[in-house]
Amino acid sequence: MMKHKITLWLMSLAGIVAMTACVNTDDSAIWPPDTSIDGVRAEITRIYPDGNSIDPDSVAFKGVGILYIEGTGFSAVPEENRVFFNGERGDVLEASGTKLKVKIPDVSSDSVEVRLSVRNQLFFAAYKDKDAYYPLLVKSPTAKYKAVDQFVDATGLAVDAQENVYILTTQKQILQLVHPDSVYKVYATSIFITTPCMRVGPDGALYLTRGTKSIYRVEEGGKTSKLVSAKTKVSYFDWDADLNMYFGGKGGTIDLVKPDLTVKSVADYTDYYINSLRVFDGDVYVAVSYQGTDSTVTPTEAIYRHEILTDSLGAGELVIDWRAFIGEGGPTIESITFDEHGEMYIGLTEVKEGDNKAIYKLNAGEYFYPEVLTVPASVITFGEDRYMYINRRATKADQRSIERVELAFKGAPYYGRKK
Repeated sequence: MMKHKITLWLMSLAGIVAMTACVNTDDSAIWPPDTSIDGVRAEITRIYPDGNSIDPDSVAFKGVGILYIEGTGFSAVPEENRVFFNGERGDVLEASGTKLKVKIPDVSSDSVEVRLSVRNQLFFAAYKDKDAYYPLLVKSPTAKYKAVDQFVDATGLAVDAQENVYILTTQKQILQLVHPDSVYKVYATSIFITTPCMRVGPDGALYLTRGTKSIYRVEEGGKTSKLVSAKTKVSYFDWDADLNMYFGGKGGTIDLVKPDLTVKSVADYTDYYINSLRVFDGDVYVAVSYQGTDSTVTPTEAIYRHEILTDSLGAGELVIDWRAFIGEGGPTIESITFDEHGEMYIGLTEVKEGDNKAIYKLNAGEYFYPEVLTVPASVITFGEDRYMYINRRATKADQRSIERVELAFKGAPYYGRKK
């Protein structure tokens, strides 16, 4: 009888052990300890953010920032290292026994506590005499301008040398936005409702288009004058280093306007619309879409570049056949710009509400900040500092916004901005 009871007890104990061994560990939890190696403990010797995901004060960006952790006793298997930022788990992208590469989660604070749990280790990794690294400074890389809500329908986007932002509203007002948290100032009344393109000019005034053959100059207060009449219907424009202007739109050409206001056509785009135009590093870049009736024409949507020559442009060189790349039914190009390293950023339309593929980085072959940005990117432009600005003119009014995005580097030179 006693032998039978002992047998039953041992069988029950074995069952409990088996069930316990089969319990899955929640992805957000620390690893359960293996008490057979209680003396093993990882050690952190250094933590630092990636230089491309910090501000000038070395504050890391949440959601998009990369953090490196150096030390000893880590697992070379990324999934066996769990890194927590104020309790929120980060994504370990790469791992070795001495270094981890971690994506910072959606946590921002001036006192983030970083803890590392390595599989089969009883304790958190040690940092000096503590079980956590503290404090890590983390902030959001994006900010929405609070003065622009669902009742403000804005087109255009211009930025001056002091990082003041300008937009044109359907209420015929040009608003100046000094800071994301500030109220707006009415910079000028306008005779126009919308504009495809608005930029700050070399004289400090605003210049804008209406899709007609004219470009207009607007002073603070609202005084408006026609600068010049082009040969093409002007939607988009930019200046080069010699303050020559290049126009493009729905007229089938790129026009050159010299500082003396003489005009000539310098590139032919018959049956194409020019949907964005930017000068960069001695070239004029244009995003175009085919509007003709020939179904055999390719590409139907693309980006070209033209070398800037004396009083003319070189032949168009295909940069990317966008439609072939993105596929039928994919987003179309709304805006293009460059950073100081030559990366091209392509702002995209809203095909699917809430899609995080708002801006494509052509050289890198990846989407820009998909963790924090959503479509559309109707207008994108850099300021003088390390900020990109986005006009998100979404289909639904409550999703429209003007946003400022912080990077670790500046935009490419914009020759129309007076410093």
